[in-house]
Amino acid sequence: MAGDVPADERILITLDDLGPETDARPGPPGTPELPAAQAQPGGGTPDAADRPVPSSEPEPQVIDLAPDDLPVWGVRRSTATPAPTRAQHGERTVHRYGRVRVLGRPVDSAVTQALRGISADLAPGDGTIVSTHSLPGGLNRTESLGVEAFRLRASEGYRRRKRSRPRDAAPWDMAHPCTDIAPPRGAGETATPTPTPVRALANGLLADSDGNGSGAAPAPLPTLPVSSLSGYLEGSVAVGLILVEGPTPALRMTAAERTKIVAEVQNGLSWYATQNPAAELTFSYDIQIVQLPTPANPGATDLESVWRNPAMSRLGYAPNFDGVYDYVEALRARLGTRWAYCAFITKYPLGHFAYASVGGPRMVLAADADGWGPDNIDRVFAHETGHIFGAPDEYAGAGCDCGGSWGRYGTPNGNCDGCAPAPVECLMRANTFALCRYTPSHLGWGHGVGGNPVLIQSRGLGLRGNFDAVVPSAFSGLTHVWRDNDATGAPWRDPWQTAQALGRVDAVTMVQSTLANPGPLETVVRVGPRLFFLWRDSTGAYQWRPPVQLAQGVGGVPSLVQSRLGVRGNFELLAPAADVGIFHLWRDHDVAGYPWSTPRLFGANLGRVDAVSLIHGTFGGGAGLLEAVALVGTRLVHLTRGQDAVWRTGQTFAEGVSGNPVLIQAQYCGVRNFEVVVPSAGTGLIHYFRDNNPAQPVWSGPRPFAAQLGHVDAVSLIQSNYSGNLEVLARVGNRLHLLTRSGAAAVWSAPQRVF
Repeated sequence: MAGDVPADERILITLDDLGPETDARPGPPGTPELPAAQAQPGGGTPDAADRPVPSSEPEPQVIDLAPDDLPVWGVRRSTATPAPTRAQHGERTVHRYGRVRVLGRPVDSAVTQALRGISADLAPGDGTIVSTHSLPGGLNRTESLGVEAFRLRASEGYRRRKRSRPRDAAPWDMAHPCTDIAPPRGAGETATPTPTPVRALANGLLADSDGNGSGAAPAPLPTLPVSSLSGYLEGSVAVGLILVEGPTPALRMTAAERTKIVAEVQNGLSWYATQNPAAELTFSYDIQIVQLPTPANPGATDLESVWRNPAMSRLGYAPNFDGVYDYVEALRARLGTRWAYCAFITKYPLGHFAYASVGGPRMVLAADADGWGPDNIDRVFAHETGHIFGAPDEYAGAGCDCGGSWGRYGTPNGNCDGCAPAPVECLMRANTFALCRYTPSHLGWGHGVGGNPVLIQSRGLGLRGNFDAVVPSAFSGLTHVWRDNDATGAPWRDPWQTAQALGRVDAVTMVQSTLANPGPLETVVRVGPRLFFLWRDSTGAYQWRPPVQLAQGVGGVPSLVQSRLGVRGNFELLAPAADVGIFHLWRDHDVAGYPWSTPRLFGANLGRVDAVSLIHGTFGGGAGLLEAVALVGTRLVHLTRGQDAVWRTGQTFAEGVSGNPVLIQAQYCGVRNFEVVVPSAGTGLIHYFRDNNPAQPVWSGPRPFAAQLGHVDAVSLIQSNYSGNLEVLARVGNRLHLLTRSGAAAVWSAPQRVF
């Protein structure tokens, strides 16, 4: 691992800059096309990649890496062994320094590599540097520092210092917040950030958590800008590192100190990339070293402007905060990223050793990280980056509270030291590489899923009936996405988050009920051994209601249906017990308050059940039978509840499966067959169906498909109104893929990634 980040990383150097960073997902609505920066009096062209350091010091020594002298994945290169030019085996670009790319992939065990078919001889060697060409003239400043920082992180000495880093896991001990609010663009020459103890945040406005309940007129507070520069921490991010030095030795940095700072930034941002691979983070850098003739002035009212304003002037921008905005916007345009921010790092006197504007565009950091020391710059930088992307402080000295509406999804600050009943380790609370359940939502991480997905085609939501899907987030709560079937191309819309206060959700089941028009989304989730119920209205605000606990002592994947039992159609719910058998609950919709029944256990003869899928079928006379399929080990067992309300174990019809099965009764004309899709214990999916024409119906299969997905973790299945197609939503790792089987051709489509 480079540093102490759980990833294998290596450097790939190409002959040319790869051009602007691109993003598979579109940028935020209304993001303007930004013009390149223009030359300013007294400075060079700001977006010249190799412009000189604006100081009397010489450029850092460039590195000319001869290709035949570089190892490739631990194997010495020769003319017969060409260097690879693309990321391989799950690698992706994490850092870009011009022509230098740092490629990374999460650390896999030997077993995991074997399952993925990765030869130990081909697995990327951590810490290697590969150049595809000789580079006439060597590397420029940004590229050189990127390489030297990587070499430092790959050294044993660096790793040893990380293993014994000072004050590891200690709570941030400042008696003040490390946040301010940046002045609005165009505020004027003397505008300065507003130091503010940022507490509860609602609708983009700062307010005290008590809502000013005394009835007194609230004091005017600054508006938190909704930043187009750093809306949420996904995709490509431009990072401007501005190292500001002064005229005396005490205000200058050595070459080793510069390399150390760049290495610490690299380490801290690499850690973010490992925490959510689905966010597809790539950090592209511009590194400026600005040496000023300006003396330190410890008694200045605004310590930052003493050095910041002349530094911006030396870089060719206005000598005020507008110049910071101009630099960051030009940086995003030049590097072609979705987001951008900058970090000033200096030895000039500061009011606080580290602070950032909530929502951007800049942070400020002391070059020695004050009492935390240089070996903790990575975590300090990562903490302040959290503020840039909307995360609040969680340490008590910041004056935080547990309320507010923070970040992309408006999540409360539930891990605040001053009020959380049992605060946990978190980067926003302490010197630790850990995240609590709330911070991922504050950062806006909507991509990255776990558990099992649930797909429905809604009624009355869209003319054609939109697809709605819920899936446990990779971090906390549920992710809700929907496909707009009335729009050209039927696009999937950006994910929304709900129920983050539940923490990590293990499994989910959902139906659209008939209890309102067009019908709420009714959802049951499992969190550890407990079941919770929550729902979203289908009109007006489309608001998710808070979860309510139903039962405990459960495990596996539950299944909810609205049956034809009762006048209004009761809910029927099955959930595997934590030990053996299955619990059955139902909700009476003909009684005021819709009470849930007491859980009843059945199927103890099955042993431990891992997942279950339930339907209300049309066979058996009367209102029909409840039919279920249960995963027991690697087998699928059919269960039926008759008119006597007794559950009976039927046929075991499948072996060699895993994940969760999904059972539906098809809508094809004539006798309606049962259809089951389930992940294989190996690769791909398996389709079974039961022919319900014979007096003694027969299960048939297996019919494997989608082997190109590799191992599938979980699945959902519906029959849509698109010519009766079967639609499958499959989770592979932290991503979702949709597959369709046409009703006529009975051929499965290639998988389409949802997000």
